Amino acid sequence: MRDLDELTSWYADWSSLRVAVLGLGATGFAAADTLTELRCAVLVVAAEADEERIDLLSVIGARYSPQPDRDVIPPDLFSFDPELIVVSPGYAPDHPLVAWAREGGIPIWGDVELAWRLRDKVAPPAHWNLIAGSSGVEMTSLLAAHLLVGGGRRYVVAGSVGMLALDAVRDPVGFDGLIVALSPAQLQWITRSGPGALRPEVSVCLTVDPASDLPQEVFGRVYENTAIACVYNHADEATMHLVEDADVQEGCRAIGVGLGAPGRSDLGMVGDIVVDRAFLDERHSTALELTTHGELAEVDLATAELLPRVLAACAVARAHGVSPAEVRTALATFMPATG
Repeated sequence: MRDLDELTSWYADWSSLRVAVLGLGATGFAAADTLTELRCAVLVVAAEADEERIDLLSVIGARYSPQPDRDVIPPDLFSFDPELIVVSPGYAPDHPLVAWAREGGIPIWGDVELAWRLRDKVAPPAHWNLIAGSSGVEMTSLLAAHLLVGGGRRYVVAGSVGMLALDAVRDPVGFDGLIVALSPAQLQWITRSGPGALRPEVSVCLTVDPASDLPQEVFGRVYENTAIACVYNHADEATMHLVEDADVQEGCRAIGVGLGAPGRSDLGMVGDIVVDRAFLDERHSTALELTTHGELAEVDLATAELLPRVLAACAVARAHGVSPAEVRTALATFMPATG
């Protein structure tokens, strides 16, 4: 069995590694395409798949094995004897194929972990920032990237929104950074430690649905190993506790966002003014104006539902040095998304 701990670079020796990819949607195909480019031996297993994607697998040098019965392990998978399983987000941890892999001691990675390990394809590697939660992920991610682009950075949204993470790390030009939007399904496959653990610059979780089938601990994975700032929502106490429980890098700060007057290290509202009391040296006694409620209303961003997402996106941008003036200008040109 190969030592997969060594596979933390595009330029590591991936050749001939036997990898089974579960699923042949957009994510599964991107994983198969990436792995064949790395000269791995790839078998894709899926319950159903688009015929065009099945045909393309033979073009890129991968094989396909259907799994018509969810509870039956395809014979091709047995004979392939995979050294690694890469799962698409649609595969839950209790799926029979996942259980079979675990029983056999086969390592299992999500597509985001694979992308993280390959992030150095274009130098210098992009900074990663993670956004997760039960709601608001799409808009927060898109707005954060918009603000960073407005501050002169080359950023893109990847993951469950925008580009696939694997496509983003393979972009031939590369990016200064990624805003990686993580669906709850992807969060289940995020590892908290070891060579495949993500180490984001900034991480955000604004909502944790208490009725979710996922344990709160799963949402907390977004904060693990963060370097600069963990952004949480004062209106959702669970997000604060997730930050408290996270194992972060030395110097990482907890940054709260809310609709009330901000405490030190918070972003919030003073009257109708949106202020930053986190990313300035004099935060014990002053705050920086970013925009106003009226200006946000002009671009339909001033509702109580959307304001925490705006504040979180501003926190991401400010953590990366985007100036208050640049934030204000960029906010005025954003078209809000739902979700």
